[in-house]
Amino acid sequence: MNTHREESGSLLLMALFLILGVGAMLAATVNLSGVETLETIESTQGERALFLAESGLERAKYALHVNLCATTGLTLPLSGQLASSESYAVNITSLGNNQFQLDATGSAKTAQRRTREVVSCSVQGVWGTGLIGCNGVTMGGTVLTYGLDSDTGQTNLNNGDVRTINPNAPISLSGHVNVHGSVYATGAGSNLSIGGSSVVYGDAHITGTITGASSINGVKSANELATTTAADCDPLNVTSLVSSKMSAYLTSKYGGHLPTVTNYAPAHNTTTTINTATDYYVSAYDLSASHAAVTLQGPGSGGTRNFNIYIVGGGGFTISNQSSLSLTNGANVTLYMAGGGSFSVKGTLYIDPTSSLTVYTTGPVDLEAQGNAGNVADAFRIYSSSNGSVGLGGGSSLTCAVYAPLATVTMLGNSTLIGAMRGYVITKDNGTPNFYYDEDLRDLTEGGKGVISTVSWSEQYQ
Repeated sequence: MNTHREESGSLLLMALFLILGVGAMLAATVNLSGVETLETIESTQGERALFLAESGLERAKYALHVNLCATTGLTLPLSGQLASSESYAVNITSLGNNQFQLDATGSAKTAQRRTREVVSCSVQGVWGTGLIGCNGVTMGGTVLTYGLDSDTGQTNLNNGDVRTINPNAPISLSGHVNVHGSVYATGAGSNLSIGGSSVVYGDAHITGTITGASSINGVKSANELATTTAADCDPLNVTSLVSSKMSAYLTSKYGGHLPTVTNYAPAHNTTTTINTATDYYVSAYDLSASHAAVTLQGPGSGGTRNFNIYIVGGGGFTISNQSSLSLTNGANVTLYMAGGGSFSVKGTLYIDPTSSLTVYTTGPVDLEAQGNAGNVADAFRIYSSSNGSVGLGGGSSLTCAVYAPLATVTMLGNSTLIGAMRGYVITKDNGTPNFYYDEDLRDLTEGGKGVISTVSWSEQYQ
C-alpha cells in the first residue's frame, strides 16, 4: 500500500515537472517569436527609411534639373511625406564647379537612414549639339563635321556631333562622310547605318541597330534605352515663340496704331549708311538691285543701337549676289517676317564682332551668303516656324545658329557653316559642304535643362 502511494507521488511529481518544462519551452518559444517579429519589423522599417532617403535624393535632383542647376527659389530642406509616420528631408549644398552635395534623411516610424550623393549639374540648352535632325539625318557624298570655339579660338575640336531625337529617326551616312564627333539616336528604335568610306571618329549611342560598326572609332553601343521623345524636338515651341515675339514687338512699338506699309528697296549702285535707331514696317526689305550696299551702324565705344525690321504680307528679305548688308559698331538688328516670306541671302551679309542679327520668320530660309556673315554663332540666330525648307548652299560661308525644328534642312554646294543647326530632318544634296560646331554656343542656356550625373553615393552612419 505504501509502495503504491510512493509510486503515485513520483508519477505526479514527474507530471508536474513535465508540465512546467513544456510551459517553459512554450514561453521561450513565444518570447523568441516576439524577438524575431520585432527584428523583422525593425528591418522592414529600416529598408523603408532607406527608400524614403533615396526618394528625397531623387526629389532634389529633379529640383536642380528644372531649376537649371540653381538653388535660388528653393525652400531647403526639401521635404515630403509618403505615408503616415514616413517622411524624408534633403539639403542641397553647392560645392562649386557645378557640383552639389545632397544629404537626405528618411524616417519610417522609429527607423532613420541617411544617404549622401554628390552630383554634377550642367545646363544644356538647345544649342548643345551641332547638327540635329529630329526625325532623321541622311548624308552622302563628301561631308565633313568638326568643331571649334569662337570664344577661345580653338580649332579642330572633335565635337562635330550628329543627333536624332524622335522615335524611329535614323542616321544614315554613305559615301565619304567624316564625322569628327559622336553620333546619337536617342528616340526609341532609331538605327544607324554607315556605308562607303564614311567614318565616325567618336562614339555611337543608338537605341536601334548599328550597321557598319567597324567604321566607328569609339564606343559602339546599340539597343540603348530611349531618352527622348518627339516632344524633345522643339523645346522652344518655335511656332509660339515666333508669333509671340512678333506680337510683343508690334504691341510695344505701335500699340493699336500700325504705320503705313512701305517698301525698302535701295537703287542700283547706291551706298547707304544709317546711324540712328530705325524701325522699318515694310512689305519687303529688298537689296536685289546690283551693287546696293547698306550699312546699319551702332554708336561704337562699346555701346549698342537697335534696329527693327518688320515685314508684313508674306514679303521677303533679299540680299542678291552683288549687294550687301553690313552691321557694324554695335548695331543690333531684329528681323520679323510674317506671312511666310523667304529669308534669302545670296550676297554679302557682314556682321562685325560687336553687332548681332536675330531673325524670327514664318517662312523658308535660303542661305548662300558670299561674305562673312558673323564672327560668332550666337550673334546671328535664325528661328523659323516654317515646315518648308532651310537651304545652305552655293559657296556660302556662314557663322550662325539656325533653329528650324519643323523644316527640312538641306546642305549642298561647297558651303561652310560654323555654328549649329536644328531641323526636322537634315539631308545633304550635292557638293562638299563642311560643318563646324561652335562650342561657344554651349554657354547659352536658352531652352535649357539641368543635366545631372552622379559623382559619388554613400550611406551615412552615426
